[in-house]
Amino acid sequence: MANKKQEELNSRQEKFAQNVVKGMSKTKAALKAGYSPKIAANMGSALTGKNNPKVQKRINGLQKGAADRVMLNLSTHLLDLAEIRDKALQKGSFSAAVAAEVARGKAAGLYVTKSELTINKIESMTKEEVINRLNDMYQQTGGILPDTKIIDLKLKDETKINGTT
Repeated sequence: MANKKQEELNSRQEKFAQNVVKGMSKTKAALKAGYSPKIAANMGSALTGKNNPKVQKRINGLQKGAADRVMLNLSTHLLDLAEIRDKALQKGSFSAAVAAEVARGKAAGLYVTKSELTINKIESMTKEEVINRLNDMYQQTGGILPDTKIIDLKLKDETKINGTT
């Protein structure tokens, strides 16, 4: 059986494991743990390699603990919302019960929120709308846009369509 002293990490190894779990790269985690910049990259690889199973075990343990806390919070949240729903139903507050149930569904990931942003694209605007929009922007920006004259050019196809030359 392994002796307890062999299972424990030194302070730099512990700090390294915590930094990796926080999402740092191995090199940055080693630097933050106190390893010198000259050896940080090598130590990052060595500490997570086959020769250091106790460091890898600690990293896995920290990650599992974090995952368990998140699941516990989600589970508690869902149970609380179910309780709110049930109490609302007992009081005959059907809209509150529905709202709690919808909130449970959202928390559980059963609903997908889709948003669509419509932008005024110049391709969908008429020439007059473009000119008006440019004038509006000039006014809104306090004249930051250059105040120039608009030259009215007609495209060859436009002249044929409008019947003008």
